[in-house]
Amino acid sequence: MAHFPSAFLDEIVARTDLIELIARYVELKKSGANFMGLCPFHHEKSPSFSVSADKQLYYCFGCGKGGGAFQFLMEHDGYSFPEAVEYLAEKTGLEVPKDSGPAPQEEARKKQALALLDRAASVFSNALKAEQGKSAREYFQRRGLPEDIIQQYRLGYAPPGYGFMQKSFGQDDRILAQLEAVGLLFKGDRGYADRFRARVMFPIRDRRGHVVGFGGRIMEKGEPKYLNSPETPYYHKSELLYGYYEHRDAIRKRKLLVIVEGYMDVLALAAHGLPVGLASLGTAIGERQLREILRLHAEPVFCFDGDRAGRQAAWRALERMLPILVSEHGPRFLYLPDGEDPDSLLQKEGPDAFKKRLEADAKPVLNTWLDGLRSLAGRGAEGRARMAKKADAMLADMKDDYLKQAWRQEAEADTGLKLREQSKPVKATRSVSSYASPSARNQERFLAALLQIPSRISFLLQGEDNFILDDTGLNDVYTRALELAAANECVVQALLLDFPQEERIPLWASQSDISDGEYRKLLLLMQERHLKQLRKQPAPPEQAEYRLKRLQEITKKLKEVDINAE
Repeated sequence: MAHFPSAFLDEIVARTDLIELIARYVELKKSGANFMGLCPFHHEKSPSFSVSADKQLYYCFGCGKGGGAFQFLMEHDGYSFPEAVEYLAEKTGLEVPKDSGPAPQEEARKKQALALLDRAASVFSNALKAEQGKSAREYFQRRGLPEDIIQQYRLGYAPPGYGFMQKSFGQDDRILAQLEAVGLLFKGDRGYADRFRARVMFPIRDRRGHVVGFGGRIMEKGEPKYLNSPETPYYHKSELLYGYYEHRDAIRKRKLLVIVEGYMDVLALAAHGLPVGLASLGTAIGERQLREILRLHAEPVFCFDGDRAGRQAAWRALERMLPILVSEHGPRFLYLPDGEDPDSLLQKEGPDAFKKRLEADAKPVLNTWLDGLRSLAGRGAEGRARMAKKADAMLADMKDDYLKQAWRQEAEADTGLKLREQSKPVKATRSVSSYASPSARNQERFLAALLQIPSRISFLLQGEDNFILDDTGLNDVYTRALELAAANECVVQALLLDFPQEERIPLWASQSDISDGEYRKLLLLMQERHLKQLRKQPAPPEQAEYRLKRLQEITKKLKEVDINAE
């Protein structure tokens, strides 16, 4: 990660209006000291997403996502940390220090590559509009795509034969090498040759809208039907979804997401007023893509052709979904009539009839799973045994223990057989509060109090107590918080960068403020615990006597606090 001076990052945070930044995507309404809205990171019907203007923090009490301006741009818009810093610096009128940020050569190489890919998209688009693109234009017309869709999605055409890229970009060896690096050329025995030929072209964008690769479809019969860019530093087909950048906001607004099999299905939905489709890039949907789908919308509809290949694709998606599926998710599966796909049905029936299919015919994922198991297992007692064995094996991948129990019960009811695998105890993930001892809860609450009002840390720095928290993760955060406060740095914002995987930090800082009275009691409890631990260690008589006397004083103060509370 690039290194930026702490004072510079603090200044960016101080100048950034987090409410304005988030309000581009979330409708926020004032609620007490904070603003509330529907979470942009998961599907919900009632607002649990809180944004604090004073603390410059957001936190969702539903899914646990939280952080500041940098984290929002990274989580929501797909920025890298250096890109988020540069974006906010420019937005707030600050200049990025020259000795920080990503390596200049690496950054320049990336910008050149993305500029080249964007230029290639324009080259293909211009070829579509030219005389040589007549057949491609007619193809899109036959497929029912209007001009505004062609323009919005920057559709294009790669002419037949070789040499189109050289004609468009010139013969400079450096440019040709760059075109090869981004997957537009390949090098053979006779030099460079075009990867895409005689195909309609679909630019593929990342979460920020940059063109990072292409999909090319042949218009007549031939193989391969679809040809995608090869893997590059910027194009990873297992992570990208076609239509994500274009449709992300519409999906959240309409609360509808339809996963389809191909680019043309995505575009057909958009052409009929339903910009809510996403598709994988010519391969089966992978776990990373499924995570992105379920984060964008908790109840997507997976819409597959009703033929054998479509059902196999649906089953593969379901299998890969099990490890990340939780009880808050509600995916559904829709199989279309034989010989039909979303594109053809929309042309025949129109969008209203298609939406009715989505509502009436899409089956919950559990029903789809049971139907699939029956189909795989066959009939009779042997079939029920095979079904139970397969159910057992698949449920082993499921991490949500409550959901696993519910699915197991359904499978047992369906087969009449007892499944063998036992449920594991449910573990707390976001907080120790629910299951920990009173001492552990007090330690977490004490740390939360410090993060809510970092000025409290200055008192600790002046004192003699060297607290060590039982939980290693808590102690790491606590120790770092003291270091940051001693250096006069913005404690919470810096912790968010130092501990990006620690979801509890934004939770502690965003929850209802711990009062001064409660904090004083928590501090006394921490001091009492610390002195009790010290008294177990060998010490000179004078030091032991001092520790005992101080422990007695603190115990007395704690009793007074309890009496006053009553």
